[in-house]
Amino acid sequence: MKRRSVLTTAGISWLFLSGCIARSPGSSRQSDSSEAPTGTARLATSSADTTDEEPPPIMEGQGPARGESDVELEVEEVEDDEEVTYVEDEHAVRYVAAWRHTNHDEVDEGEPPEREPVYETTPFEQWAKTQCTSAAARTAAEHVNEQLDTDEVGGGITSAVEGKDLVAVVSVQTILDRDGDPVSETAVTFDALVAATPANVRVTYRLDAEEYQMTVPVYAQYRVLQQE
Repeated sequence: MKRRSVLTTAGISWLFLSGCIARSPGSSRQSDSSEAPTGTARLATSSADTTDEEPPPIMEGQGPARGESDVELEVEEVEDDEEVTYVEDEHAVRYVAAWRHTNHDEVDEGEPPEREPVYETTPFEQWAKTQCTSAAARTAAEHVNEQLDTDEVGGGITSAVEGKDLVAVVSVQTILDRDGDPVSETAVTFDALVAATPANVRVTYRLDAEEYQMTVPVYAQYRVLQQE
């Protein structure tokens, strides 16, 4: 889905066109006990290991923790996907939920597949909240990358924060191989990530003549992923 965002902060504005940015890891900051656990994979030691050596430390993810930066970010999200339309009679949004093939028999005979969209509708407020949260995540990730002089911070949305419906999250990550050894790391620490992450991003979403505004809370997360 394509859309155009305009980010403004401290009088500076520019066109924000990218989606989620890359990611990667952190240090030793503990998140507030009121926030949800990360569900990060832990490294397991083999039951066949009978040596007296100390087992390797278990690497754990951290967060989500609320961003601590008081920077004021505002972004304007203008919908420009032609498949997303406003349905006035229902105060709803019509969008492509899936695509289906229309020529299965021809495909079996070697012809290229043809497909058609499957449309669904959802209440405008529900759709707008999701778009605002997504825009806030991209905006926050862009800001944190600039503040930390990196390109490894990614943005997304999550419902894993206790007491919150949907929030924006910026993240870094470590990737481990099957033996638990790091394959991909970053110099970004979790403390630095939390400090640079804005606590909120103010978003205005526009679809045709409709407008929706909300202040989106932003959280920071350090993830540990292990290859299977």
